[in-house]
Amino acid sequence: MEYLRVSTFLVNILISGSLYAEVKNYWQFDSDNNGITIHSREHKEGLVEIRVRMFTPTSYGAFLTLLEDSENVPNWIDKASHSRVLRQISATENIVYTQFSAPWPARNRDMVTYSKYWVDELGFNLTITDAPESALTKQKGYVRIRSVKASWMLQKLTNGTTLIEYKAFADPGGMLPNWLINKLSRQGAQSTFEGLREQLPKYQEFSHPQIEE
Repeated sequence: MEYLRVSTFLVNILISGSLYAEVKNYWQFDSDNNGITIHSREHKEGLVEIRVRMFTPTSYGAFLTLLEDSENVPNWIDKASHSRVLRQISATENIVYTQFSAPWPARNRDMVTYSKYWVDELGFNLTITDAPESALTKQKGYVRIRSVKASWMLQKLTNGTTLIEYKAFADPGGMLPNWLINKLSRQGAQSTFEGLREQLPKYQEFSHPQIEE
C-alpha cells in the first residue's frame, strides 16, 4: 500500500510538472496597439520569444522587395543601422549581415543570419537562423547576437488585406538583464511593425521575379 501511495504521488508530480511546462509554453497576450498585436512566451534562460501580428494590404512580392531593400532597412527595422547581403546562396537563400545601434552605455549589436523563403498553399514563408561562424568574423565594437530563430508568414485574406505574422527569438549577448532585454524586444517589435506598415505602400507597384501571387 505504501508503495502504491508513493507511486501515485510521483505520477501526480510528473503530470503536474508536464502541465506546468505546457502552460509556460503558451503564448501570453502582451499588447494590442494601433492594430499590432504582440504575444510572448518563455523560451529559455529567462528570455522570451515574440509573436507579432498585423493586418494590412500588401502583395507577397511587395513585402519581399521591401525586405530585400537593404538601404531602406534602417527606416523600418527598430534600431537597425546597416544591412547588406554577404552572399546569395540561391535565388531564395541569403546570408545577411545586420548592425544595430544601442543607447549608451550598452554596446552596439550585430548578427549574421541565413534566410530562406518560399510560397506554398498557405502563403508566403521566410525563416531566419544563425549563419555559420565562418560567414563573417566578429566585428570590432559589436556584440554578436546569437541563437537567432525567426520567421515571417504572410497569408492573403478574402477581404483584400494580408495577415503578417512574425515570430522571433534571439540572445543579444552582453550583460543586459533579462527583464530589460524582454522589454526592449516587445518595444522593438511594435516599432518595427509600425515602420513596416508605413513603408509597405511604397512597394506595392513592385512584383518579384521569384514570387507568383
